Amino acid sequence: MAPWNGVKIKVPVKSITGDLDIVYTSPKVKEYIHGGGFKEDVPNLEEVIVQKGVAHFNNQEAAEEISNHIYEFIKKF
Repeated sequence: MAPWNGVKIKVPVKSITGDLDIVYTSPKVKEYIHGGGFKEDVPNLEEVIVQKGVAHFNNQEAAEEISNHIYEFIKKF
């Protein structure tokens, strides 16, 4: 990952995760996401959605909700 160290993601972003996702619950990840580090690396982060009771495969576990979030995000472009 060295070539990407310090690189900022500069496109509009809406991040969606589940509160049971093993990545989200890994040490320090919540602090990174909600403490400003994520926004610093992704300056155009518009929103972070944390779905209750949903794990890693949120597109399968909460398909309709995910589809609605994606649709609402892309229709403004």
